[in-house]
Amino acid sequence: MLKISTDTMILFIRHKLHHIIFWLAYFIFWTLFSTYFYHANMADAFLVTLVYFIGMAGMCYACIYVWMPRYFNTKRYGLFAILSLFTLLVSVVFITAFVVPMISRMVPSYHPSFITFGIYILIDNLFFTVIAIAVKIIRERIKNEKRSQLLEKERTENELRFLKSQMNPHFLFNAINSIYVLIKKDPEFAAHTLAQFADMLRYQLYECNSDETGIEKEIAYLDNYIELEKLRKGNSTVIEYTVDREVNNFSIAPLLIIPFVENAFKYVSSFAGKPNSINIGLKYTEGFFELNVKNTIDEPADEIKERSFTGIGLENVKRRLQLIYNNRYTLHINKANNIYSVLLKIKIP
Repeated sequence: MLKISTDTMILFIRHKLHHIIFWLAYFIFWTLFSTYFYHANMADAFLVTLVYFIGMAGMCYACIYVWMPRYFNTKRYGLFAILSLFTLLVSVVFITAFVVPMISRMVPSYHPSFITFGIYILIDNLFFTVIAIAVKIIRERIKNEKRSQLLEKERTENELRFLKSQMNPHFLFNAINSIYVLIKKDPEFAAHTLAQFADMLRYQLYECNSDETGIEKEIAYLDNYIELEKLRKGNSTVIEYTVDREVNNFSIAPLLIIPFVENAFKYVSSFAGKPNSINIGLKYTEGFFELNVKNTIDEPADEIKERSFTGIGLENVKRRLQLIYNNRYTLHINKANNIYSVLLKIKIP
């Protein structure tokens, strides 16, 4: 029981230390002032300061810790103003009623008027109360803004985790289906592909938990995916994949490139009398990372529009771009002349 009381006291002192320091400074200053100004002994000066403290502290704490939470924070401003004014008047009457007789006793030649002294205390306490309320409002606003920022950050992080968790099953379905096809065609190739697939899963499980990953790791993941798709597509599709030498030594959000590439393989054309092609290029120029993906489509652009944009992976990556890069990226998607093209540019800090 004693331990709980001690811990509670330590916690109280830690959170209210600035109050304690302020009122200690208040007591020291006004006690010394009363001793010097009224030529009173230390005990009388301390009693005057004590009366001021009870009146002013009681008034301030009633306003900011009782009336504000109940009425100001609930937007009942009129009732808050009335109760604060009433508290102010009670404080003025209390201080005046005790201090005037004490001053008259300490300084026999000085007999202040109750009304004159009361007006002085009223102005003094009104100023003190307004300052205390303003400080409380500002602190509460800052605290609420910090809380809102933390909640927004947590919401964004949870949404990003959800989006990535949606993306993984989508890719797994495509990859497992590719391996299944390869098993029937060539078991040795299937074993090789399965090893690549294991590397890809390892990347998803252990390398994608952070907000960013090295572009080299993302490219290695993309290499494995394209090799897998090349084996699955065979000679039916011409695949061109280039990565410029400058694409290194920077980080991006994990699993950001693959949905665009997946989309190209998913919707590439299946022409019998003309080439079916996919072109993938990665560049880094003047602080911008660039991903360029093009694929032929065997349907008119207006017919493929709705189908292309309903894929879980592609829609998720658009949302992730908005959440992570905000105004630091551009994304252009065009469909014309049986060509579907994606151009993504990200500003690398």
